Amino acid sequence: MSTFKRNLKLGWRNILKNKFFSFLNIGGVAIGMAVTTLILFWVVDELNYDKYHKNLSQIYQVYEHQVYSDGQDLHTGCTPFPLSSELKSTYPEVINASTYTFLGGQPVKYQNKEYKDIGLMLADKEFTNLFSFEITEGDAKALESPDQIMITQKVVDLFFDGESPIGKVLTVYGSYNFTVGAVISCPEKNTSITFDILASIKVAEALGADLTRWGNNWPFTSLLLEEGTNTDNLESKITGLLKEKGQENTSLFLFPYTKMHLYNFSDKNNRIQYIYQFLAIALIIVLIASINFVNSSTASSETRRPEVGIRKVLGATKANLTNQFFYEKGLMIAISLVLGIILVFAFMPLFSQLADKKISLSLLGNKYLILMLFVMVASILVLSVAYPSIYISSFAPARVLKKAPKGNGSRFSFRSMLVVLQFTLSIVLVICTIAVTTQLNFINDYDLGYNQDNLIYINLDEATQTKHEALSAEFKNITGVVNLSKADKLPFYGGNSSWGYDWQGKDPENKVLICIMRVDRNYFETLGIQLAEGRSFSSIYDNMKTEDSDMTGEVILNQEALKRMKMEEPIGKTFGRNGQEKLPIVGVAKDFHFESLKNGIEPMLMVPLTQDPDVLILRIQPENFTKTLASITSKWEEIIPDTSCEIGFFDQRLERMYNSEKRISGLFSYFSFVAIFIACIGLFGLSVFAIERKRKEIGIRKVNGSKVTQILAMLNKDFIKWVVISFLLASPIAWYTMNQWLQNFAYKTTLDWWIFALAGVLAIVIAVLTVSFQSYKAAVRNPVEALRYE
Repeated sequence: MSTFKRNLKLGWRNILKNKFFSFLNIGGVAIGMAVTTLILFWVVDELNYDKYHKNLSQIYQVYEHQVYSDGQDLHTGCTPFPLSSELKSTYPEVINASTYTFLGGQPVKYQNKEYKDIGLMLADKEFTNLFSFEITEGDAKALESPDQIMITQKVVDLFFDGESPIGKVLTVYGSYNFTVGAVISCPEKNTSITFDILASIKVAEALGADLTRWGNNWPFTSLLLEEGTNTDNLESKITGLLKEKGQENTSLFLFPYTKMHLYNFSDKNNRIQYIYQFLAIALIIVLIASINFVNSSTASSETRRPEVGIRKVLGATKANLTNQFFYEKGLMIAISLVLGIILVFAFMPLFSQLADKKISLSLLGNKYLILMLFVMVASILVLSVAYPSIYISSFAPARVLKKAPKGNGSRFSFRSMLVVLQFTLSIVLVICTIAVTTQLNFINDYDLGYNQDNLIYINLDEATQTKHEALSAEFKNITGVVNLSKADKLPFYGGNSSWGYDWQGKDPENKVLICIMRVDRNYFETLGIQLAEGRSFSSIYDNMKTEDSDMTGEVILNQEALKRMKMEEPIGKTFGRNGQEKLPIVGVAKDFHFESLKNGIEPMLMVPLTQDPDVLILRIQPENFTKTLASITSKWEEIIPDTSCEIGFFDQRLERMYNSEKRISGLFSYFSFVAIFIACIGLFGLSVFAIERKRKEIGIRKVNGSKVTQILAMLNKDFIKWVVISFLLASPIAWYTMNQWLQNFAYKTTLDWWIFALAGVLAIVIAVLTVSFQSYKAAVRNPVEALRYE
């Protein structure tokens, strides 16, 4: 029989002989491998964004950095319409340039089919040349005509039931008719650009945009650069371009498209932090599983000391023994790997659901995933196999045959150090999980400046806007409707921003970026926004219609705007756009949050809505909430029978702002549980070993009158000591980690002492429960059995 087969056979026999420790070792490593593999799938999926673009490394996004007074600034990808053509014609490094903008989900109708949330995007004719979106059917030049559109296969499947869509007419936003000119492929995942319908950028003119105006920052601009272009040099050339065009406070910069998904222009709230966090979790779980294997292997090896001594006496060298044990431990790792793969396949659907990702097993062909999986397996082999094999083969035959302890017992100190490291890592995860959950609860409970409970909204398109008065009148007569308001947008979207304002007493050097919203006089009462001073808009604007949708009649500002403007006693003072009529300030709204709590409150201007509204906002009585919604839908269908009523909920929309954080929190919780579970597997194994070594001592103590509680205290004290030390080491690490994460939020909770105390208590309780089962069995055992055993 070859050495390889003999060692494998001996390894298999020893695995079967020590079923308990083998089960702990194999199970712990298999779970660790499975969870780590799932994490690596998530990481590679995140790193795989936008890879389908052929010239990805040469594509750059242009962004603006706008600087205002008192440190206020803005990083934005919104740029002027003429910018792309200017850059392409002026700078030879720019091979191609494209202008495009997203209009969000829009209602689209074809014959008797209508869908409300179809993603609409406008782009110039160079868009499909710069980015790698394949035209699968129709005319590649469709974007040159403002009357034609390109649609994705998703839209084809929704509307055309297997028919060719080319030449068919779709109605978008109620009144805009477009002929389908082409079918274009757009990936449904791992892409920074998503759309269902692609229309010509010329459509923006019909929406009121001036495509030649340099002062209107709306669309995005992407560039395809010559290979090898010195981007720093090009950036230095273009950075002052907008200053020359009149935007004196704005500089241009280039941003690699390879970083679009994981980084932000401002370098704040970067998604790459989640990559680092998940890789750290993967490393922690690998270390915990490996430490389990090492501790369990070295502990169980005590029973094999006579075997090692006899084999050495019979001529076996240390290399022979190391080789045999290496095969044995390697076989266990191989079995763990097979079980881990089975667990990955079994839990991939659940993990995809928790991560809110369509993670495909096709990623197994990704070179980065293969590399990371190789590193993981190699790390586990080195950590889990090498040391135990060398440790076991190093027993001195003379000492082990005399049953003398090896050395001075330092190996137990090393084993204790590994347990401390194991629980330190686990407690770090537990503290981070509690802290993330606390921050999310803080966000949920934070006073936004308005009451989002029982608030609903209904978006209106161009076809339904004309019915808003009839709808409002009927909705107000429904018993469960407390109040109703109209606006040009929901508060989550802030508003279009500008710094081109003038006001009474303004310092000419004071530049303030202010968002603008158009609302009716019921807006503040409906949302529960309080006025710090003054009043709401006059009723004379309720039915007023003006051609100019910008500013009419009166002005209400929020407190933050007045602070930035350095204006005191604002009521009665005037405010308006530069060069236009100034309007009286009639009210001051208390600050309310119209963006994520990651951002601070920005200056806000509100003016009377004198155009058809884009959204209706209703406050509903909590009693009979469902019945009231049904009544609203019924009234809608009476007035607009050919269009469905789509109701949105404020609280759900707010929750979506923090989807990433909630998913991370959920995954943290599961990973922390897995880490603690694997650590407990090892702790349980060690407790079995430690108790077996103390059987005689336990028997003697019981004969001499020790109580069960005293025996339990003796057996558990070392484990509790290890966990306490782990807690002391984990706390500063977790505090630093979570303090860094909380910097992503302008409004955040504090890392109170109870977060750390709770994690410490949980760790101690879990450790005590893990070892107490075996400790109690040993404590109540008849001492005669222990002494007879010895």
